[in-house]
Amino acid sequence: MKYSILFFLLSLQLCYCQETENKKIIKFNHDIRLNAIFPVNYGDNFLAKSNKANIGVGINFSFLKIYDFKLGIGYDYIYYSTTDITRAGNVDNSRYNTVYGDIAYEIKILDKLQIEPYFGLGSTKINFTSDNRNFGHQTGNDFRVGFNTDYKLNRKLSAFVGLCYLQSKLDINTTPELISFYDNSKMLQINIGLKIN
Repeated sequence: MKYSILFFLLSLQLCYCQETENKKIIKFNHDIRLNAIFPVNYGDNFLAKSNKANIGVGINFSFLKIYDFKLGIGYDYIYYSTTDITRAGNVDNSRYNTVYGDIAYEIKILDKLQIEPYFGLGSTKINFTSDNRNFGHQTGNDFRVGFNTDYKLNRKLSAFVGLCYLQSKLDINTTPELISFYDNSKMLQINIGLKIN
């Protein structure tokens, strides 16, 4: 009797071990998003008041999945034309670059439809140029929060539209009364693109 109870408990333990081995908590992921960015800058800052944003481009790669949370990295590029040289200085255009990391969560709505909210942190660099001459750059950090709505076209390809709120805190060395105008930017991004999975 003692051996049969021991055998039964050992069998239960082995069954439990086999079941938990098959459930991977961490998986490698390979979602790639390519998108156009339609930026809307607002607030009392130099990008909103002194520049006109053009359509930008973005790429995001989710490489790791933990449960339904996805870790990813991304890059955004937006080109700006100067509209007010009294505030923007002696430059014709600015190039807004940001590299960021993000955490997203998949929520399935229908078979072909899912929503993916996310938030992230990144590093921002704005390059200033005029007549192909470089007039320096400004760096800083950004915070983003948003969501994408994916519609599956086939097994490997989805179309998506998304909305992102992006706030940047920029480094600046100027007179105290001008700091609040040049040390930040606020932006809503409308993103439209394709996701390859």
